[in-house]
Amino acid sequence: MRDQWYGDKRDLIKWGVLLELARRHGAKHILQVLYYRPSSYGPLDINGEKCSVPRAVLHHFRCLGAVSAIHCEATVEVMEDLFESRKSYLDVVVNRMHARPPVPGIVFLDPDTGLAPSRPGRKHVLDKESTEIWKELRTDDLLVFYQHQTSRKGTSWIDEKKAQFERAIGLAPGESKLARAPSIAKDVVFFFAKKPVATVGSLPTVGSST
Repeated sequence: MRDQWYGDKRDLIKWGVLLELARRHGAKHILQVLYYRPSSYGPLDINGEKCSVPRAVLHHFRCLGAVSAIHCEATVEVMEDLFESRKSYLDVVVNRMHARPPVPGIVFLDPDTGLAPSRPGRKHVLDKESTEIWKELRTDDLLVFYQHQTSRKGTSWIDEKKAQFERAIGLAPGESKLARAPSIAKDVVFFFAKKPVATVGSLPTVGSST
């Protein structure tokens, strides 16, 4: 997630969905995995003189960790580590998951765009990364995934990405659920699923093609 997007109308949906899911499922901890890539901002022009946006302004309006102070029953933890190397970042995510308190929780994957297309970039989460994170969840944890609209027109993009999410974490078609608020923003949805009791053969092989 780029900090330039922080605090827009999609955050109303994002945190509305997360807090409502926490209430419904009794989650006491929310780990937001930001896939953080800092934004750069151009200068101000004060009567022809260039100067930087004051750090106090950026901290106030672009402080990604500020949401941890939101008033709710769950503890909100924001993972602000820089998203540079995929492998090292995934290792950090897994370590942070293991360090969570032993209470029902939500792990929220929050990339810029969502699941990787055929040509993935830094805006995406790879299927095999979703597989690994799902594998590390505790029983009854929720995995929530941010998905922005793809370039496809119409509603098919939602069904296609939902099916990709299910394949990535080893669910049967239709087993994941969907949250959205089209009256606020039509271009973003959230897929979520609860981790069941582990059974043999319930997971795809990590790194397999999906």
